Parts: sequence; C-alpha cells; structure tokens
Amino acid sequence: MSADLFIRLRQIVGENHVLTEAAQTRRYREGYRFGSGEALAVVRPATLVEYWRVLQACAAADVVIISQAANTGLTGGSTPSGGYGRAVVIIHTMRIKGIQLINDNRQAVCLPAATLHELESLLKPLGREPHSVIGSSCIGASVIGGVCNNSGGALVQRGPAYTEMALYAQIDASGTLNLVNHLGINLGDSPEEILDNLQNGRYQRKDIAAGTHGHDHAYCQHVRQIDADTPARFNADPSRLHQASGSAGRLAVFAVRLDTFPATEQTAVFYIGSAHTATLTRLRREMLGNFANLPVSGEYIHRDAFDLAEQYGKDMFYVIKHFGTQHLPNLFAAKAAVDRFAARMPFLPRHFADRALQALSRLLPAHLPPRLTDF
Repeated sequence: MSADLFIRLRQIVGENHVLTEAAQTRRYREGYRFGSGEALAVVRPATLVEYWRVLQACAAADVVIISQAANTGLTGGSTPSGGYGRAVVIIHTMRIKGIQLINDNRQAVCLPAATLHELESLLKPLGREPHSVIGSSCIGASVIGGVCNNSGGALVQRGPAYTEMALYAQIDASGTLNLVNHLGINLGDSPEEILDNLQNGRYQRKDIAAGTHGHDHAYCQHVRQIDADTPARFNADPSRLHQASGSAGRLAVFAVRLDTFPATEQTAVFYIGSAHTATLTRLRREMLGNFANLPVSGEYIHRDAFDLAEQYGKDMFYVIKHFGTQHLPNLFAAKAAVDRFAARMPFLPRHFADRALQALSRLLPAHLPPRLTDF
C-alpha cells in the first residue's frame, strides 16, 4: 500500500516534494519545543488543487493525515505524537501562499501558508490590523492555524480567533471526502473548480455574499460576565466551535474569511506585579466589570515562568525583536539542520542548537528592564 501511495503522491506534487527518509522528514516530525513522532511521508503541495488531490489519495489509503503549516507552535499540535494504529502522512502547506483582501479591506481571505505577520504587514499601510499578531503558544503562526485552535486567549476585546466562513474538506460517516464551501463566495461547482478559482482570485465583487461572522462579536460582552458559573475563556469552549473554528486537526482547511479591524492608536502597556493572587483577582474583576473600555489584551505569567523566560527566552526575544516573526520558519529550518548534523556527532549533546543559542544569549545585554527583575 505504501508503495502505491508514494507513486500517487509523487504524481500529484512531484518527486522532490514527497519526503520519506527519516533525515528529510525530521524537521516536520518534531515541534520546536515539544512533540515528535513517526511519519510515513511528508508531502508539500504547491496549490489548493494539489492539496485536495493529496487528501483524496491519503483518504483512499486510510492513513492518518496531519496538516501542518509553519510548525512554529510551542505545544506540539502540528506534529505526530504517540501511536495512532495507522501510518501517518504530514501535509506541509507552506507552499500554498495567498491573502486576498475583500469588501474594502474590511475582510481577508487567507490560504494555508498565510501568516499573521504577512497579514499584519499587508494591512498596516491601509490603517487596519488583523485579529491578532503573536500569541503565547505560537510564534510565526499561520492564520488558519490560529482559527483552528481558537488562538488569542490574551485578547480581551476581540476574543479567540473565530470565523463562520471557511472552505474545508471533511470525511463523512461513509468515509467519503467532501469539500464544503462556506466562505460565502461563489467559486463554481466542482471541488477542483472551486479551489482553482479561489487561489487565482477568479471571482468578482458580486460573487461575495454578506456572509456570517468573521470574528466573535459577542466576546466583549461575554468576558464582562465576571459572576458567571464558567470562565469566559477555556479550551474547546462549545460556543466557539464552528466548523473550521476550533477544529484542531479534524478538518483540512483550505481558506478562512476573517474580519480585519481599524488599527489601534494611542495604546499604552502596563506591567502589574503582586505577590498575592487575591489582589490580581480584584483587579481583574474591576477591569472587566466596571471599566468603560476593555483592555485590548491582557496576559499573565507566574514568577516561576518569568524566571524561566528570563534565563532561557533571551535568544528568542532577540530573534523576534531584530528579525521579526516573518523569518522564523526559515530560522527554525536552519536550527533543524544544525540539530540533524549534531545528532550524527556522538560527542555533542541533544538539542545542541538550543543549548548553543542560549549560551550565546548570555553574552547579550539583559532583555528585561531592571524594574521588572527587581520586583
């Protein structure tokens, strides 16, 4: 079966984009900080139509499918982990690039390789910004990855990434792979026609329906319910699971349609520290329950995590500060290449690249202000 599947995959994407050797697939099978496992192959389609055909071939072969974008997550969600009882194929989608702004730039249609940084850069000259920029669990993240995982837990006004407009594939109860177009854009009838028309922008303004929600409109009221029986934000909240949103790998998502927002101006950042959780609880309740304007975002960090970040996060801090998140996928690829080389040298430790970067970072100036570290 594997041989037949390899032949079909190579027919679809080309010989160079079906990786089967362990050394070739390692960077796709291992997360940056967490998560690793085995994979029969890594496939890198270049178009939405190729992606669809790869899905068809994998579904027919009854293999486990893991769709992966930049693989820059810190929680292991885009890599194999543990046993599945079946062979695993990773579909790496970073060759399928594209962001299409519609409705006078008030919405964006993002393809699998579109990243938050690319969307931010595209919108900035237009005086607009995306739902979120960078999160605590993903750096250099794809837009679709954020939607599929309801990312954005620190966002108080906008809430987690959410949309009710998406184009995706799913396997139904009979085992049939189906394409579902809920983008609200008329793109044709057959799956390949729909996918090809979308990627090449072959639609007009009259083909774009009003659609439904492109972000969670109710969250800014929901988060103010400080006396509710349940938290305002928790993983797999049923009220924020809708098709692609929160699908977490159960669907293969080709595109999402999201709202954009007027750029926030005149913002200020406040750092608040306390040794007493009750103090922070009172502050949170006051801000959410009584402030006229909600904070744009809010993040928390325990002292132990703060100390770890101070010691081991300096290398990542300087990379993001001086190079930006747009270069992270290439930097991660370079790190993976260094680790592959080091693995062949028995005298070098595991995770050599991480250790080397952290050692070098000790030579750099402190990245946190003294006022924070003195607290």
